[in-house]
Amino acid sequence: MATEAENSSIENSGQTPVQAYSDNSIEVAALLTLSGGFLDVFTYVGHGGVFANSMTGNIVFLGMYTAMGDWRRALQHIPPIAAFLVGVFIAYRMHLPSVLKYLPKPALTCLGFEIIVLIACSFLSDSFPDIPLVLAISLVAAMQNSSFTKLEEWTYNSVMTTGNLRRFAEAFFRGTMPARNPVALREARMFGLVCICFLAGAILAALTTKQLHDYALFIPAGTLLIAFIICWRRQKAKILYLRIKKHD
Repeated sequence: MATEAENSSIENSGQTPVQAYSDNSIEVAALLTLSGGFLDVFTYVGHGGVFANSMTGNIVFLGMYTAMGDWRRALQHIPPIAAFLVGVFIAYRMHLPSVLKYLPKPALTCLGFEIIVLIACSFLSDSFPDIPLVLAISLVAAMQNSSFTKLEEWTYNSVMTTGNLRRFAEAFFRGTMPARNPVALREARMFGLVCICFLAGAILAALTTKQLHDYALFIPAGTLLIAFIICWRRQKAKILYLRIKKHD
């Protein structure tokens, strides 16, 4: 059953992507960013020195190794960039009205698919090549990133932290100078928390990847599963509320 917003988007006969329901709470944002920080360190430490989410880092390394003439190391940064772009494209397509008729909950679909992929990757053997695993993680991370874009009323990034850190600094400045602004300070707290969660995920991955190898992926899969349950329960409650309101 789709929500009221989703039903209206389905009735749209055009092919302009519409924003279907996705959770914008701090709880979900914290869990998603923790997973984002974890996956970046996991692939960098355990699978070839490339980033799953941070395309800025991959592009920097691509340019650096290209300038050095180290083509082997330069080329290994291209596949995750390509996979990330494909993931964004898939998430974009899932918000078209023609697709929403069949998948009315694209954010939950993307999150569920990411959980399945991470669990599947955790069972891969040590001899499995790095590139396909990194491609899979970059793909699903991009789908998640394109599906969850709001923290309350503010735009944020669930798999990279540069923009979130900038928003924290700007909001903190507006909240303290020249006078105290409670709304800006709340924004600063929200973005400060997601930045800390990203850092916590990175630290956790650094501590566990070498010891657990690919089994370490159960950690981000577990955090995403908690986020999925929160989103599913809230969306179910929202649908129930709309049904009651409609009958009233």
